[in-house]
Amino acid sequence: MSRLSCLSGVDFGVSVNNTTALKNTALYAGIRIISENIASLPKVIRKPSNKGMVPATNHPAYRLLNVRPNGYTNTFSFWSCIVTWIKGWGNAYAFIERDRTGKPVALHQLHPSWVTVSVVNGHKWYTVRVDDTDFDFLDGIYKDEDILHFMELSLDGIKGVNPIIYNASALGKSLAMEKFAAEFYRKGGNIKAVMETEGHMTDDEYLKFVQHMKISSGNYDTPLLEYGIKYKQLSVDPVAAQLVQSEILSIQDVCRILNIPPHMVAELSHATFSNIEHQTIQFVQYSLRPVIKRIEVEVESKLFRDSEMGKYDVKFVLDGLLRGDTSARAAFYHSAITDGYLSRNEVREIEGLERVDGLDDYLYPLNQGVVGADNNDQI
Repeated sequence: MSRLSCLSGVDFGVSVNNTTALKNTALYAGIRIISENIASLPKVIRKPSNKGMVPATNHPAYRLLNVRPNGYTNTFSFWSCIVTWIKGWGNAYAFIERDRTGKPVALHQLHPSWVTVSVVNGHKWYTVRVDDTDFDFLDGIYKDEDILHFMELSLDGIKGVNPIIYNASALGKSLAMEKFAAEFYRKGGNIKAVMETEGHMTDDEYLKFVQHMKISSGNYDTPLLEYGIKYKQLSVDPVAAQLVQSEILSIQDVCRILNIPPHMVAELSHATFSNIEHQTIQFVQYSLRPVIKRIEVEVESKLFRDSEMGKYDVKFVLDGLLRGDTSARAAFYHSAITDGYLSRNEVREIEGLERVDGLDDYLYPLNQGVVGADNNDQI
């Protein structure tokens, strides 16, 4: 019995695991768009100052998050891989390599299949057994503080559940439907026709008729039917077979599993120009932000020394994804500048432009003042 039938009680005739499930185009596209969007975000380590929170670019963890986490992976590939495991496996791991002083010097991603999590005497331990000889230097048993562990939905707070296995029934139905559709279209989108006759054919007559049909079909001629045979076609419209509707429902199942709007994986049956923008903002707020928060909390608790706790924080900057269209950004920036809570240079930085001398001053409306204060000098 397959793992699918064991979990769901329904056997669709396909195997569902993390490898086969990614062959579903909607699941593949959904995980990719989440992982690539998060990997592309600016990542900052901040510390407090008399001007508020400012970037701490000199902290050793800054390089690991933004430049190069280890000697064989760039930062984009590292975080894309980590988020792919979070969404596809429910767990992602990275070993924190430290120098003699305890300073973090590298982050090594660990495939979820390499890691076993256990709790002994109230402490979490990670056993890493690598099945790739290129990474066998990572084998070992590690304390909780040595492993970054990012997890999705968890039933015990120790390890996340695997979303592919927990949703095996829905994904198995989708894979079975794709397999059926491929066979359906391979056969020309219809069931083979039948030929009927009220009479009886001898073996020689049957063989001659079959040979005649093969020749006619190969030359695309209209066959001449003999012996009282009648051609009866049994065609099935793909729409009548509900293949299209089944594919849409399959995509919606995947979107529910990944918590993303359907239009993000090119399912546009209910999309309009007006609601896509709002759904995109919802994608950032409800799909990306929870994953990012899990990463920020885990990084803050593992990459900083005890003496640094509370003095630094980690942020994946989402401003760029929440900017909206050009007219909406222009209206927001205009209000921010004229109301005096953003300078013109801060706006330029948000838009990826260089700072310009003389644009650091904050503006305020001349027809407004502070309640209860002497505002004569502002008039």
